Amino acid sequence: MVTLTRAQMKRLTAVHGWSGTILGLLLYAVIVTGTVVVLGDEIGAWSAGGIRTDQPIVPGIDTRVRPIIEAAPAEHRTDITVFANARGELLVFPHADIQHPDSGEPEPYGTLFRLDPVTGGTLSRHEGFVFREPAWHEASALQDFLVDLHVQLHVPPPWGLILTGVLGLLMVAMGVTGLLMHRHLVRDLFVPVRPGRRLVSARDRHVLAGSWALLFAFVLGFTGAYFSFAGTVVFPLLTEVAFGGDEVAAAEALFEPPVVTDARPAPLAGLDRVVADAAARAGSPVDTLSIERYGRADARIRTFHRPPPDGMDFVRTVYDGVSGGFLELRPVIGNQPSGGALLMGLMWPLHTGSFAGAPSKSIWVGLGSMMAFVVVSGMRLWLRRRDAQPLWQGFGRAVTIVGYGLPVAMLTAAHACFLAGAVDADAFRWTPAGFAVGVIPGVLPGLLHRDEDGARRLYRGLLGAGVVLLPPCRMVTGGIGWGTALYDGQGTVLSIDLALLVLGAALIGWAMRPETMPRPRSVAAE
Repeated sequence: MVTLTRAQMKRLTAVHGWSGTILGLLLYAVIVTGTVVVLGDEIGAWSAGGIRTDQPIVPGIDTRVRPIIEAAPAEHRTDITVFANARGELLVFPHADIQHPDSGEPEPYGTLFRLDPVTGGTLSRHEGFVFREPAWHEASALQDFLVDLHVQLHVPPPWGLILTGVLGLLMVAMGVTGLLMHRHLVRDLFVPVRPGRRLVSARDRHVLAGSWALLFAFVLGFTGAYFSFAGTVVFPLLTEVAFGGDEVAAAEALFEPPVVTDARPAPLAGLDRVVADAAARAGSPVDTLSIERYGRADARIRTFHRPPPDGMDFVRTVYDGVSGGFLELRPVIGNQPSGGALLMGLMWPLHTGSFAGAPSKSIWVGLGSMMAFVVVSGMRLWLRRRDAQPLWQGFGRAVTIVGYGLPVAMLTAAHACFLAGAVDADAFRWTPAGFAVGVIPGVLPGLLHRDEDGARRLYRGLLGAGVVLLPPCRMVTGGIGWGTALYDGQGTVLSIDLALLVLGAALIGWAMRPETMPRPRSVAAE
């Protein structure tokens, strides 16, 4: 490890502590919500009532998609996107990009058809700027809310993304300074926690968790900052410098396959053959299908696939839209494979842990939980050295309130989502409203309970009760039962229910456990 002088170590400790304290509560919120969002797809299927089919875009799709495209207005055939929501329903969206009257920016406008993936029947039809209305295309209001909370902290764009980008860089800085401060990193990975509740024991727990989470903190912070700044800073700056502000030219150069313009009328190739060939080449089912310039000789069909079992990067294919012939496997950016394209392709799986199925996601959830503990325990250690000052005492109470209150409010949002669905209300409106209401039980215990240990026990009991009640709340409000889930092969629904029951019981048991260890001594006594 790097050898540091006493003065250098003191400065690093100050940087590490102050950076974590100033924005620590916001960083904790991003980490906690991100840990939950790692299971976003699973939460979406669970809260939406299960998946009708996990592979809606398969051979046989041509007879469902083509009639919708042919009936669409000619001006909406510029782009046709076919994808699925959290319930596995098929969505077909013929559209064109037109200027939105409010934003002044080009946005997709067209008619969105939601189809039953089994029968092919039309479930709903909406026309307009579709992606401004999540209820039209999303199946899970809970998943939509949690993702937005993590990505933007519900701060209006683009400031929410910029804020989370700054927090990502802060996580990188904390990881780097933490690494430099570890004089015995390998030993710290296995350091035992000394008994008691003294300051030294709290430091042991912080060091142990931080040692295991150091590399993860750097990866998560770097990739998170990339996603936050890419669309708000990097690509707009690149567009301005390299393309004179022409967004269309920039998108064509960076993301669109080069095409020789040919507007002659020509029929579209059979989609079934393209879908079957693309799935075989990619090693995974088609996740999204895109048709560009429908009815023209220069039409292109593109498919997007999740990483195959032996890979980490998403796969993209391009086919001739008239002949259906395979043209290329396309990198995530640019027209040729490159180191930059490879790095960009790894950003998403590294950030979400979605490269090895349930095992990698489970590891990411565990490491994310560890990072949340590192942030909170680090703030507590910093505060313990300043607990004689009233201002820092108030901040310490704020750490307790946010640390427990945020999960309480998120649980309230989940309950509100299910209750809104039961009374046929707009779940996409009532889920964030439930979060706002949940702030009250999330804050009151920390404000009213004078004893901090007592407040924590009350919070744990409240969290445990809320978690245990989620599965019955889901089923009572119309969700599928365990028997139906087993019969239909909905393992995700059953697994999440069981995990919630176990977690809730553990939290209730933790809350009821009597205090047997001595209260912490003052810093002076240490």
